[in-house]
Amino acid sequence: MREIEAFLTVAEELHFGRAAERLSLSTSRVSALIRTLERRAGAALFERTSRTVRLTRAGEHLFAEFRAAYVRIERALAEVRDAADPAGKVVRVGFATTLPEKLAPALVQAFEQAYPQARVVQYAAPTTDLFHWLEGDRPSWPVDVFATWMPVETAPEADLAIGPAVQHVRRAVMLGVDHPLAERAVVDIEDLAAHEVVYPQLPQWYGGAWTPRATPGGRELRLRRVTAEYIEDVLRLVAEQQLAHLTFASLLDSYHRPGVVVLPLIGLPPMPVRLVWPRSSRSPLVQAFADVAADFARGAGWLA
Repeated sequence: MREIEAFLTVAEELHFGRAAERLSLSTSRVSALIRTLERRAGAALFERTSRTVRLTRAGEHLFAEFRAAYVRIERALAEVRDAADPAGKVVRVGFATTLPEKLAPALVQAFEQAYPQARVVQYAAPTTDLFHWLEGDRPSWPVDVFATWMPVETAPEADLAIGPAVQHVRRAVMLGVDHPLAERAVVDIEDLAAHEVVYPQLPQWYGGAWTPRATPGGRELRLRRVTAEYIEDVLRLVAEQQLAHLTFASLLDSYHRPGVVVLPLIGLPPMPVRLVWPRSSRSPLVQAFADVAADFARGAGWLA
């Protein structure tokens, strides 16, 4: 493990002196650890000159493999420590950037009151980031639990645990000010069948529940697939083109853009906000946060 730690640190710093400082070792000791690891690997891991240090191709491969394994080891140790004594620990909670503004502070305050020795570190990310975290054979999450828009209760195709709803938010439609429906007070989902509707690149199990292919009355929606991943990109598309985007009544509490209106949408059920986390998580604070959030939501009337 000492050789691996030395290798990872030098690979991150690309400087033996700085790596030695981080490890509280001498530079010669770090160099010796790297040489030992290179003998084990049977290949040079770094290209060294008097001025630069670079990873070789073998070093790049080993760094990718070692780093992923080292993170898993550290995470497993942290989970065991947390399970033994959750008091005083930190839980990293992500909140989707388009959620209602009052949701995050309310849930964090409720949790820290219930667990005064624990601490929440907040993280903001677009909902679409969730699907990047789930990609590949080794999903990597920057948070322990994520509060986001989640229209389904289960995700059979994803390594994803989905908690109960903590809020229901009425649906809305985003339109450019020049759109034929923009002057209405309320838009019916049935009326959108005659207009193009944005369909972001989302997994089928999620995208089909967010933006259905057909209205409840059986009229097919004209879906236009777009590559936009961030709400700012969608706002631009809607403002510049004759497109509709299915969204939420709370959106313009935090996002404002000239040339765009958000109108109440009838005909679709409200969108649930849920907490999600990796099924493989063993952190007791994740379940604790989910339980506190659900209790708070019921008491606050968020599920009405």
